Amino acid sequence: MTGREECRAIRGVNYSPFLTDEAQIRKELSYGRRVGLNAIRGWLNFHAWERDGAAYLARVKKSVQIAYDCGYRTMPILFNGNGENSASLPDERRPAMEQYVRETVAALRDEPGLLMWDAMNEPLCCWWINGCEDPGEKGRRTERVWAFLRSVIPLIRSLDPEHSVTVGYTTAWEIEDTVGSLCDVLSFHDYSATRSGMNANFTLAAEYGEKFGIPVIQTETGCLARSNPYDMVLEACERYGMGWFVFELMIHGRCDSEHGVFYPDGTVRDPATIAAMMGCYRCRDLDVMVLPVPNREGHAQRAVDAVRKALTEYTDDAFDYRPSDLEKLFEAAEYAANLLECCDMVPMVSPPTAQIFAWRKQTAEGHKPPLSEVRAFAYDLALRLKDLCQIL
Repeated sequence: MTGREECRAIRGVNYSPFLTDEAQIRKELSYGRRVGLNAIRGWLNFHAWERDGAAYLARVKKSVQIAYDCGYRTMPILFNGNGENSASLPDERRPAMEQYVRETVAALRDEPGLLMWDAMNEPLCCWWINGCEDPGEKGRRTERVWAFLRSVIPLIRSLDPEHSVTVGYTTAWEIEDTVGSLCDVLSFHDYSATRSGMNANFTLAAEYGEKFGIPVIQTETGCLARSNPYDMVLEACERYGMGWFVFELMIHGRCDSEHGVFYPDGTVRDPATIAAMMGCYRCRDLDVMVLPVPNREGHAQRAVDAVRKALTEYTDDAFDYRPSDLEKLFEAAEYAANLLECCDMVPMVSPPTAQIFAWRKQTAEGHKPPLSEVRAFAYDLALRLKDLCQIL
């Protein structure tokens, strides 16, 4: 069973490698290892097992082995409430679902890379329940899901008494006593929009952990579109002494604009997330904060002067017009952009240097960008730096 200290040490990501090739899995998992990640939480698929049976489980087992070789232990999710909830299927499907559990547990229980079992992801976050308008029927459907879990959790434990079983509750408010008390580890998700909401969620989860006498972990968090910064929640995990899984490892697919840590090439969207994974957080204490001074050594002035010089196209001879040199513009613009970026004086959602890199790539490929656009861009950077540094 997974003890409290082992749970606290979890530094995980949601990642489903079960249908991708080995080279891709190894490459993507190598990104997380650079920052100390050690666990993945991934969705299995009951319907894929129905179609492919042993072949599907062989792929799953191979993925768990590859992940372990890369330094990760895996938490497989057997059923998914968020989507098509298998518990909503007719009773005649229950034998098939139980057989799926039996074969899956048998395939993975002896793997050293198995961390624990997640019986179901977000049990009540499903169309079958939330789309029901009749309160009485909605209550009956909810109880059906809990009854399903009350039968599945003991089944998993009977087949694999060595590994812990949990349920990925949508929030701590979803935790149900008869199901939560059956778990060996309590897990919940947090997509709170403010620190007060997040703290209430974490506090309630911790109280349930004390009530049931079991460890608590946070198994999904991080959504840019829900005002739920990764670093905010990871700092809370440290404060509450909880292991964690962020959502998700890769920036890809339908959720690419709101979730994900790494791009396919291993670069990142937000270094603050990486810092938080390593236990370092942005200072938000005005009494401690020291603002950067870009012109402290005169470099802001020199960058502005460099842009001015690169923009100058006239000479003393009216018949000797010399248009701006692109490379000199790029150099001067980067000089100003680097100062603005490292001093956090520009939005980093699309850093100015990204545009400079793109233009340089175009130029190297023989497709020069419009000179007027580059000039306007460089001018804007210099003007912004001049105003922020109060340079006359």
